Amino acid sequence: MKKYLLGFVLILTQIITAQQTNELKVKIHPVKNYPWTVLYQLKDVKQSYVNNKKQSNDSTFIYDMNGLTPGMYLLMYDMNQHNFIYFIYNNEPIHLEIFPREHNKILISRSKENKAFLPYAGKHNLLVSKLNKIEKKLAFNEVSPKDRIDYRQYTASLKKLQQQALVKSEGLLAHKYIQNMAEYYPANLRNAAWYFKERKKHFFDNLHFNDNDLQHSNILINKINNYVFSLNPPQNPKTKHLDYYKRIQDVLSLIEDPKYRNNVIFSLTASFVKIDGRVSKMLINNYINKMPADEQQKFNVTNVLNQIGLSIGEKAPDFKFDDQDGHMNHLYGLTSKKPYNLLIFWSATCPHCLRAMPQINQMMKSRKDFNVIAIGLESGLEPWKMEQKKYPDFYHGIKLEKWQNPIVKTYGIHATPTFFIINSKNEIIDEPYEIKDLKHWLLQHPQQ
Repeated sequence: MKKYLLGFVLILTQIITAQQTNELKVKIHPVKNYPWTVLYQLKDVKQSYVNNKKQSNDSTFIYDMNGLTPGMYLLMYDMNQHNFIYFIYNNEPIHLEIFPREHNKILISRSKENKAFLPYAGKHNLLVSKLNKIEKKLAFNEVSPKDRIDYRQYTASLKKLQQQALVKSEGLLAHKYIQNMAEYYPANLRNAAWYFKERKKHFFDNLHFNDNDLQHSNILINKINNYVFSLNPPQNPKTKHLDYYKRIQDVLSLIEDPKYRNNVIFSLTASFVKIDGRVSKMLINNYINKMPADEQQKFNVTNVLNQIGLSIGEKAPDFKFDDQDGHMNHLYGLTSKKPYNLLIFWSATCPHCLRAMPQINQMMKSRKDFNVIAIGLESGLEPWKMEQKKYPDFYHGIKLEKWQNPIVKTYGIHATPTFFIINSKNEIIDEPYEIKDLKHWLLQHPQQ
């Protein structure tokens, strides 16, 4: 009898243990396209690697989640395109099916948290995206009567979605996330000045910066980034770094947790390297350099400063270069000839450059207020000598030794093509990152 009882207890224990196994089980369609996945945990402002899995025999990915902290996680399933999903883990099994080709449709067969959160998050992000497009039109006084009607409909839909999601998520971790994802949009589009003043004033009304659960999600840093970078971004190249810096100060004044505050500073400092290096330098001087030594060691200031190179508002250093005929020239000998100068560092062996140069040539044909100074970073004279002949209206120069040439460090060049817009006083007034940014600048500064 004891033997049978012992066997029964053992079987019962195994059943209970199996029932308590908190697994993440994911299937991605079509299964042959996604052989690997990588799991990350969101912590502070970073993604912390957890594990990676190869597709199992039944075409699923199975992760043992036992022992992991409840919070938000990221599953990367397409390494080349950086496609991923966010989901909530809170000590329960999670079974998902993902359909990337169907607008990333997700079917949730198990998980109370994600049944409440993921459908809400998808609809929320879609409505916010539509509203933000109307915001951008408002910033340039391009709002149509239809946009105003759409705005009222979208804000009403967002409010209804929020209320329904809060009811559905009651008692779940998802409830807190949904509460803090709530957005404030003014009642109408009265005018741009009033509208954006209201948006900024109430942007963080629903956000609890010092909540530990939220710090283990992407919600806080997404809101911070949207406020700093996306909400009616400043346009004046001479002063926009001051506006960005003021926005960062607004955010930091709301964060009490010193560790999380420092991590936000580190994140924004790194982000501004490519956007406006002046902001990165201000954050380093005014915040990072004043942190305790053990905190400073978490961030590579030297590396960031090397990446920044030159910033908007600084004077472009003069340099000499050989032109296409082997004659020596120098930058300052050209920049004073017209109000503006587009300085391009490119290479005749760079595919991105070979696609970009014809577009730049077309854009600049009608701009009589511009010089275009194209400096080839090359290992040899060919194929640069032949390629530069396609653009006879440009001033051409060559710098040999490519990435080892001192000009690379002087101008902080990390890729080709790299662009600088310089005025006749040799001041850097903009640093377009891509062709689309150059187009935008030209539209904002029509020829007089």
